Amino acid sequence: MSILQKTEIPFYFAAVYTSPPKDYVGTGFSETASMLVAMAATEPGYLGFETDFAAEGRTVAVCYWNSYGSLSHWTEKAKGWTAPGAPALDDLLSNTGCLWPWLREEREVKWETAARSVA
Repeated sequence: MSILQKTEIPFYFAAVYTSPPKDYVGTGFSETASMLVAMAATEPGYLGFETDFAAEGRTVAVCYWNSYGSLSHWTEKAKGWTAPGAPALDDLLSNTGCLWPWLREEREVKWETAARSVA
């Protein structure tokens, strides 16, 4: 059964690019993206993540939250997590939104347990 079919409310999500665009000349893109995804796992309302590909072939980590408030709180905090010289949050976020029930499809989401610590 689909993860999306198991819930009675839509999942809220943020898709974080984990690979830089082809013309990117800076450093630390993948490291910063990985840090943002790891930090998401420590936030209240975080449900899990899955990896996928964006339309342009770049990899993304799709992080799920249980409410719009949790997603918004993470987004606001994430603005301060990027280091000087690292890509800005706007460069790392592919998309944010809500998966409505009619968008159900089979997805393999890696659920995080409360006992897991993120280093």
